[in-house]
Amino acid sequence: MAAGTRRPGTRAQSGPIGYVLVFAIVMAGMAIIVLIGVGGLSATQSQSEIQRAEHSMTLFDSRAAMVALGDSNGQTISFGQGGGTFAVEDDSGWMRIVHNNYTDDGDDEREVIYNKSMGALTYENGDRSLAYQGGGVWERSADGEAGMISPPEFHYRGATLTLPIIRTLGGGNAKGSVDVSIRPQTQAKLVFPARSPPTAGDEIGVPYNGTDRNYSNPIRNGTVNVTVRSDYYEAWAEYFRERTTGEVTVWDSNRTVRLQLKSIGGPPGSFTIPEEGESVPADGIADGHPLTEFELDIVYTNGNNDHFSLYDEKNNQEYELHVLPTGNNYHNSCPSTPTSDVYVGMYYYSGDGSGEYQYWEASIDPSNSAISWSCTSEGPQLSIDMLSSAVDMDYDQNAPGISCGGGPGGGNKWRFGEHIKCDYTHGDATLDQHDGDVGWEPAGPYSPGDTSTGRTLDEIVNHYTSLMGPDIDMTSQMGPGNSRAIVQDASSGRLNYKTASGAEYITYLHVTENEIGVEFD
Repeated sequence: MAAGTRRPGTRAQSGPIGYVLVFAIVMAGMAIIVLIGVGGLSATQSQSEIQRAEHSMTLFDSRAAMVALGDSNGQTISFGQGGGTFAVEDDSGWMRIVHNNYTDDGDDEREVIYNKSMGALTYENGDRSLAYQGGGVWERSADGEAGMISPPEFHYRGATLTLPIIRTLGGGNAKGSVDVSIRPQTQAKLVFPARSPPTAGDEIGVPYNGTDRNYSNPIRNGTVNVTVRSDYYEAWAEYFRERTTGEVTVWDSNRTVRLQLKSIGGPPGSFTIPEEGESVPADGIADGHPLTEFELDIVYTNGNNDHFSLYDEKNNQEYELHVLPTGNNYHNSCPSTPTSDVYVGMYYYSGDGSGEYQYWEASIDPSNSAISWSCTSEGPQLSIDMLSSAVDMDYDQNAPGISCGGGPGGGNKWRFGEHIKCDYTHGDATLDQHDGDVGWEPAGPYSPGDTSTGRTLDEIVNHYTSLMGPDIDMTSQMGPGNSRAIVQDASSGRLNYKTASGAEYITYLHVTENEIGVEFD
């Protein structure tokens, strides 16, 4: 048979098979396109529904605030959703407000001012969720990240926290397009300040534990903690960080965040010299050189070693302001007016690990306006103005009454005597930390032995007290040992200053409870 000829009875197969293959490929492609299209359409639809829900939740937020805060007797909102589920959960999340260390006696007191659930109106669509809670609207995206859509009812300004707590009450759930009604339940119920005792069976309320103190402003002593538990706790934490510079702590294990605000206890004003080892708290000292009044009236016995210090130590910083009459004619001179000189020393260590401290001193003549002597029924009294501009300070280091290694006289007349004489080095000083706030700064450097600094007692005490702030415990040191050369309960002082205004402080707290009922129509 000739090459290329076809045998009788046979026929070509490739044409029909090719058509079948092409048809199969086309159909498979169409199926893939349909599947992709359906998935994309579904994702687009879901995203569109979430966006509509966000707008509706934001509208719900504004209407709920009107109802909760007394500007409306009721509102109705329509959620025109095609998918997703709404629910009212009145036990969702909680808020707790606690005032810690509310007295100045050093005990760890804890007063729970408020502790209740916040409730929420929630919306879920696939792996996305939204919630109205605590007066704000929150979201959780598909990747699990929480964010804020609109802020909660939390207003902090100028050390004043205004917190109208909004609780969402109700129950039930609904799908698709729903109408939601909002009705007032409780409006502006005073929580703080308040005078009302706790309700029956509720331990929360006036007065503070173990005291007769009402819930009243200004806030004194300790810290105020606002703690929130929520499925959106990370977003609450971020909001607290943006609104304040208070300490924010997050616990992922139980979805909780805590904001801690310090009270500005403020200047102590007039005070009795505390017993040795006890302190006068001076909280919220402003930046710069904020002291406006600092005077001491010290009554002495007829003993010896009349050393007296006010000191503090924290974060490795050390501060000691030392006063010592020199000479003995003040002991037995009354009823004649004593005429002794007075030594003043100012010691400061920055805690930077360098081992170099700064020390200033002056010997004040009794004719100087900074001091005056008088006689009282308890003994001779020294009155000294620690903010006097009439006293010139030397950058020196005589520090009388200290011997290295605790020899005769020892270091126990000074709180930090061993550091001054033995452990640390008297380094150079540059007074530039308050440049921009204080006209004469920057100034220096000053070297040990410089006796012509031009700096006054006022400038030095102001400078180092501010460096040690904003919170100082002025702790009393009388020495040496158990000697009681000072009549403590007859001695007094006055300390006043400008207070700090940073966003980590709280002076006034205004809390109300506002409840709304939410139902699906």
